[in-house]
Amino acid sequence: MVFEQFKSTADQIKEKVKAGGDEVLAKVAAAGRQGLTVAVKKMFEEYSTFAPVLERAGFIVGDIELSVTIPPAIVVCIEPTEVDAMERLNSVVSEMELTEIQKGVLALIKEAYGLEEIVKAHGHEIGQIELVFSVPPGASVHLSSSRSRVFGSVERTTNLTDSD
Repeated sequence: MVFEQFKSTADQIKEKVKAGGDEVLAKVAAAGRQGLTVAVKKMFEEYSTFAPVLERAGFIVGDIELSVTIPPAIVVCIEPTEVDAMERLNSVVSEMELTEIQKGVLALIKEAYGLEEIVKAHGHEIGQIELVFSVPPGASVHLSSSRSRVFGSVERTTNLTDSD
């Protein structure tokens, strides 16, 4: 008898918690959608102010990825249009008035190019760089094989294809 009363009370508590939990979950989801919208809008605004800086530094945007995560992120994949990436980065940093975030992102790109000799010594080249606009911001560097026909120069790729 005591066990049945205990089980009945436990079942009632379980139902109340479940009902309350569903309500809380619905409220959290609604707040999350609003927060997501605000965060994504802010990240795109930050990227939009940074795009001209990247262009002046000699980079083009190859791809933009939106990660709908907590927190959300915009990942901008860039690649240099000129061979003197480090020189151009230094000139942009010294000539333009930049925000702290922009300075930080450019510093990450410069750090990546600072590793270029090590990367080349191991048969790779710095390819694309992914800039992550999120909390925290970040950067990922794609390394391309120096021997790859896909990533080699047009002239080298043509010569390899002719001899195949």
